[in-house]
Amino acid sequence: MATMKKINVNSIQSEYQSYIVLATNEKHEIDWDKLICLLCKDGEWTTQGAKTLVYLVQQYGSFILKNALALALAASNEDGEAGF
Repeated sequence: MATMKKINVNSIQSEYQSYIVLATNEKHEIDWDKLICLLCKDGEWTTQGAKTLVYLVQQYGSFILKNALALALAASNEDGEAGF
């Protein structure tokens, strides 16, 4: 089984938190389209990758995604079949 590099989720979370702040409107709601644009412009995501990331967050939330991350790391599955 291949060894994957360690992932520092705290630094990634901090980066994404700054995007959330920029994408939050005066009603304290996230403008998801603006967030996608920020991910593409500043986070160097492709449009499809950013849309998929936002979709996963909206549909599944952190509980399932943290478990998916742990399972992907345990299985040494860094890129997955989608190839992002």
